[in-house]
Formats: sequence, structure tokens, C-alpha cells
Amino acid sequence: MTIAAIYLGWAVATWAMFWRCRPAVAVLGSFLGGWILLPVGSYPAGSADAVFPYWIIGLALPSDMLLTKAVAAPTAAFLGVMLFDRQALKRLRPVWLDAPIVGWCLWPAVAATFAAEPRPAPLAAIGYLAAAWGLPWLLGRLYFASPDGRLLFVKGLVLSALACLPFSLVEGVLGPVAYDAVYEMHPFRADGAIRYVGFRPLAFFEHGNQFGLWVSLSALAALWLAIAQPAARWRWAAAILIAMALAAQSVGAIALLIVGAAGLRVFDRVRPRVLASGAALLIAIGGAVYLSGAIPFQAIAKETGWGREIVNGIRGAGRGSFTWRIAQDQKLLADAVVRPVTGSAQWDWWRAKDTRPWGLSLLIVGQFGLGGLLLALTTLLGPALRTAWVAPRGLAWRSHRLLLASIAVLAVIDALLNSFFFFPAIVAAGGLAAGTRPDDR
Repeated sequence: MTIAAIYLGWAVATWAMFWRCRPAVAVLGSFLGGWILLPVGSYPAGSADAVFPYWIIGLALPSDMLLTKAVAAPTAAFLGVMLFDRQALKRLRPVWLDAPIVGWCLWPAVAATFAAEPRPAPLAAIGYLAAAWGLPWLLGRLYFASPDGRLLFVKGLVLSALACLPFSLVEGVLGPVAYDAVYEMHPFRADGAIRYVGFRPLAFFEHGNQFGLWVSLSALAALWLAIAQPAARWRWAAAILIAMALAAQSVGAIALLIVGAAGLRVFDRVRPRVLASGAALLIAIGGAVYLSGAIPFQAIAKETGWGREIVNGIRGAGRGSFTWRIAQDQKLLADAVVRPVTGSAQWDWWRAKDTRPWGLSLLIVGQFGLGGLLLALTTLLGPALRTAWVAPRGLAWRSHRLLLASIAVLAVIDALLNSFFFFPAIVAAGGLAAGTRPDDR
């Protein structure tokens, strides 16, 4: 069965969900269920035969892979809305935080204006971003902008990760086998699969990194539910998902889980705007320094004694991928900022170096420039920062808004060194965009 036929079948299944369930539940089932169950997309020929298919950049950006689950899942959900709940669109009222996502989806046209040979074509790139980013944002605005809607989204996120438990149990012992058995050989089936103990699952995700991130951020949502709504089922869910996150052994994702839980704890004692302002300033300064190349990380690692000791210590702990990712970015910084504002408008701008950046942020800069990066980051961080700015102290474990804001921020942090993005963060940001009242939890 072809990828297109599978996606079409999922659209039919989505319409059946709308027939049997209320629209918000059907949207969650279609979007989150699609990410758990559907094949990633139409991989380029020969990708599965390569030892390391570095040319696959991930689904967050338009590339030579335009038929993907990042497009199919939200499109199926939106078509269900158009068929069964068109009245929801009439209730939508634009807000100023909608501007960045609109600008981001249309930015390929701006980038293409200054490029001799844009790849993919501007209309294809716009269509891809509109489906992969714009539709999840729209679904968040339509169904998950109210307190009840946001709570439903949090529960759906937890259930989507619990649905990955069979993959954790089987692939943690046998290694990534499910994708090969159900669909085809996965190009990244072996990349980072061997962990300290056993294997990191892959399931039907883009990469094992994405599996670890999905489970870890969903574990944060389950932990929040276990505290905010102390029912036995949520305590069990939190325990299971935390165990799954630890078993996946994605150290970066586990660190984000810890940071997220610690941040919510701090929100109980400090006004969120204080922590959010400091974090935003740190991200802005750190990102600017990193992307500017002002600190020569490679030279420090290779030419100084203390730099070599740090690298050797990280590698000795089995975390060599961290230093490797930074090294790839450093190699390509100059190429990424040839057109600093609009980018090259070419998805494979890094091709001549026979490697690519591993982080989504630098991939965006190279393809769509700092203008595109600003729009993409504002799409995710704008609603999160506004939420933190108006929230009072002491509501962290009662406010869905602060939880979803934290998830959006953590997804952005992960995107600094990981191109396999956590797409539910876009839905979360869309759900946060409308409400402004401090008591709107």
C-alpha cells in the first residue's frame, strides 16, 4: 500500500471519528493519533540503505519530502472540521498573536524573491508550512483555547504517549523493529538506537530523539495532571510515562522533563513573568552568540587542554552526540548566513559540505534566514511569554496555560540541537494565543 493511500485511509478514519465523537475529541484523535500511527512520509529512494542519511532534515521544514504525516494528520483533522463542524470557523476571531504564524507560512515567498533557484518552489513551500504549522495552530485556536479545551488537550497528550507503551516494551528489548515490520525500513532505525541499557524505541516517529521527546514532554503533562487532579489514573499515568522516558534514555529529553517540572515548581514561588523574562533574555543572548560564531567552539574543543577534557568527558559518558551536533552547526554557520535576513530559499543549502546542521534553528536560518527564524520562534514563544507575563504566582499546578507555555518553550529549546520537532507544541501555542485574563487557566 502506498503512503498516499495510507494517508487517505486516515482521512476516512478521521471522518468516522467526527461521526462518533464530539469535534474536539475527533481533532485530537486525528492529529495525535496520526503522529503515533502513520508512516513518516515518502522517503527519498535509497535512504534506508545509507549508513547515515544526513540529507533527511525532518518534517518541520519543506524539503524534497512534501508528502508527510506532518501534513497528513492536521489536514485530515481540518477536513473533518470542514465537513462536520464548519460553525467552529465562524466563531474564530483573529488576534495579534496570529500574525507571526501567518507571516511564517508566507515567508517562503519573501525568501524566494531574493533567490535564483528556490527549492522547493515557493507555492509548494508555502503550502507545506501552511499544512504542517498553520493547521495545527488553527486547530489549537478553534478547540483548545478555552480552559476545558486546554485540559482536554493535556489529557490527549498523555494518552498519546501511553499508546506508545507497547513500543517501549518491545523495542526497548529488541531494538527498532515496528516501522520495518509495518511499513518499510526506517532510514534512522539504527541511529542512536543502542543506549546504556537495551535500545531506545523508534515506533513510527521520525527519529528515536523524537520518541524520547514526545514521551518526556507528555510525562510532564501527566505529572501536572497527577498534582492538579489527584486521581489514581493520572498518578499511574505519570509513573508509567516517567518510567518510559527514563527507559528511552534520551538524556536531553529527560533533562527537559526535569527543567519543566522545576520551572512549574518555581512558578509557585515567583511570578512567572520574572522567570520568563530571564529565560527569554538568556535564550536571545545565547542564541545570538551561538549563531554569530563569536565563540569558536570547535577551536576551543580542539586546541585548548580544558576544551579537550570537556569533550573527552562528555564522550566518556556516552554523550558524544552532543558535541557532534555542535560541531556540525559550527562547520555550517558561515554558509547559513550568506543571506542573513531571507536565507537561500533552498532546503539543502548545506549539501556542498556533505553534512547538515542537526538543529532546526540553524536549518531555518540557512533556508529562510533570520527573518524566518524570528517568525517561527515568535509563533511558539509569543503566546508562552504573554501567558507567563499575566499569570500570578501560585497557579502553576492549577493552570493549564502555564503547563502548555512550558511545553512550547521546552520544544523550542530542544529545536536548538534537534531537527525532529515536537509538533503538539504548535497546537499548544495556538490554544494559548487568544486568552489574556490572569484567571483564565
